[in-house]
Amino acid sequence: MDSAYRKLLEKQGYKFIGEHSACKTCHYTASSIAGKGTCYKHKFYGIESHRCVQMTVAANFCNMDCVFCWRKRNNSPFGKIDDPVALVDNALRAQMKALSGFGGNPAADRQKFIESKQPLHFAISLNGENTAYPRLGEFISELNRRGYTSFLVTNGQLPEVLAKIPPPTQLYISVSAPNEELFSSVDKPMYKDGWQRLMKSLDLLNRFREEGKTRTVMRLTLIKGLTMLPQYAEQFAAMIKRANPMFLECKSYMWVGTSREKLEKDNMASHGEIREFSAALGMKCSYKVVDEQEESRVVLMMQEDSPDRFLKIGEINPIRPGHLDAFSIAAAADTVIQPLPAVASTVAATAEGQKELEQPLFQLKFPKIPVGAKHL
Repeated sequence: MDSAYRKLLEKQGYKFIGEHSACKTCHYTASSIAGKGTCYKHKFYGIESHRCVQMTVAANFCNMDCVFCWRKRNNSPFGKIDDPVALVDNALRAQMKALSGFGGNPAADRQKFIESKQPLHFAISLNGENTAYPRLGEFISELNRRGYTSFLVTNGQLPEVLAKIPPPTQLYISVSAPNEELFSSVDKPMYKDGWQRLMKSLDLLNRFREEGKTRTVMRLTLIKGLTMLPQYAEQFAAMIKRANPMFLECKSYMWVGTSREKLEKDNMASHGEIREFSAALGMKCSYKVVDEQEESRVVLMMQEDSPDRFLKIGEINPIRPGHLDAFSIAAAADTVIQPLPAVASTVAATAEGQKELEQPLFQLKFPKIPVGAKHL
């Protein structure tokens, strides 16, 4: 990985846990412990913000150069490929160390601080295109094996990877353009067939829902005056119908970071404008607004709302009988955590073992969601 880019990310708060993998404490993780609010994913899905590890396994690479991205893009080779088992342990250690300062903060929520020492969720996003990590399937398998929930965000440029990896708890495909022409100018894919690749990924999203493999999300990043125009609602609707996601998130582009060099502040829609566009869009694809968070300028849409959209947090137990997690083997935040000896670096030891690892321990049922999905 490019050393200068790595130093830049470290200055921005990234904690590297491998050659090309890193964690960064989410604003809402700290905010939740401090009692100052939670992420919209908590409101939409019940994710506990103070127990969420935000990370990337591909900080070094992205196959698109989106004009709205707030991150500075830098592509460099992976070099040494990070071990997926060690990454889980190192991510847990990094999270514990990053949040340790709240222990001496009198304003911190003590219960949340205690709970934060045992994360439940891994958000695999943050930076880069995570499906480019060659051992992503093994990493998700390890999270599944330990009982953590996993949330994978992808730009859909590597459908062949999505087709092969074990299913995460929740799979997001990020979409920001309604047609191939705008996709080329807004997302700037590195592949000539980038649009076709995205379409294949949307088809997979549909298939995964039908097969009940994972919770599926299509996230629209809407740019006012560029992609969030009335004439594009029909085209967005066609893509939504094609993907048939359980959840549809419509979110405004945010004028932050590097994107300020390419777009204007006026390209950032207000929450009211996002809600208005989403309502019009929903009329064309049979989705309706079921929740929203004004602060984040985002709405959640579903075909039919269901209480089962909320994760059953009380049913999650990341410490399985006979298994020690990173917190059980770490006496302190500065303890060096080694990969668990009972787990091989690959997950294909036996056919039975492989099957066990590839099945998420945490699954939900959606008895009220239509379209004949084979519910989890």
